[in-house]
Amino acid sequence: MHNALVERLLRRRDFEKATVTQRFSAPGLRIPPGVLEVIALDNLIFSIAPPRFVKSRSFQGMDMISDGQIKTEADLEKIELPDPQDESFYGSAKEFISRYRNDEALSDKALGVTCRMGISNTYLSMGTEHFCLTLFDNPEFALQVIDIFNDWCCQVAEKVNNLGFDFMIVPEDMAWKSAPLFSPEMIREFFLPRMRKFAERVKIPWIYHSDGNIMPIIEDLLSLGMNGLANIEPGAMDIGQLKKDYGHRICLMGNIDLHYTLTLGTPEETEAEVKQRIEEIGVGGGYILASSNGLTSYCKPENVMAMNEALLKYGQYSAT
Repeated sequence: MHNALVERLLRRRDFEKATVTQRFSAPGLRIPPGVLEVIALDNLIFSIAPPRFVKSRSFQGMDMISDGQIKTEADLEKIELPDPQDESFYGSAKEFISRYRNDEALSDKALGVTCRMGISNTYLSMGTEHFCLTLFDNPEFALQVIDIFNDWCCQVAEKVNNLGFDFMIVPEDMAWKSAPLFSPEMIREFFLPRMRKFAERVKIPWIYHSDGNIMPIIEDLLSLGMNGLANIEPGAMDIGQLKKDYGHRICLMGNIDLHYTLTLGTPEETEAEVKQRIEEIGVGGGYILASSNGLTSYCKPENVMAMNEALLKYGQYSAT
């Protein structure tokens, strides 16, 4: 949840800010805790992810990745990762757990952590186009970079299991709006074994996130054993069909539209969309209401509040 949006929701600037950036240079908050004053969130999220070695620029208050820094074997020396076995690296996460687990006013909130598998760190740190070309021209190098990040993430997952988090979210974007970023064959050969290596180490409930249309690889992804699938981008996938085909196997999360509803629509349109999702996808349980990605700086505050109010109004859905 972007700090600029929270500023408009709270109508003040003196609040504890989310500290995570696109570079993920250090563990930190992903949601400003003060937003709980106005939004009925049932969780707070902390991030423990490997740094991204990227070039970025600021655009309308957002940190935007423009290219990667890892282009050749000579650039491998740029990949400096914190020691995943150093207990001090997890100090801020332990403080987060202690702070909110012992706060009686927040005792009903689930505490989550975002981690990574290392795939997206690789293609962003190399630059997506360069990474794709390297998979053909020099696959050994591309896989070497993946393995550096993946091995680190696997070690972190083992540590995170014992920190006291209630659940984990693993964002690893695998698709554009129309199709997977890479061919299903490449995903199965190069990525899935490494994703499985990570998944086997996760011992707490976890949710997998990808934007875009992952339908051509959904069975492959579900084989990793996650408990939930987020955030199900409207226009890319049909959440109603997902509910019909996979709702008995996995919890579905998200799908309130960021392309139009929350950013360009009206509060009335937002309420109607929330009501529809709860009535159609919430039947029998297994649906977590959320936006189709993080709440951005350009979301309309009145629409975010309308989503919140509609949740409280319609969220007590039937379990039959």
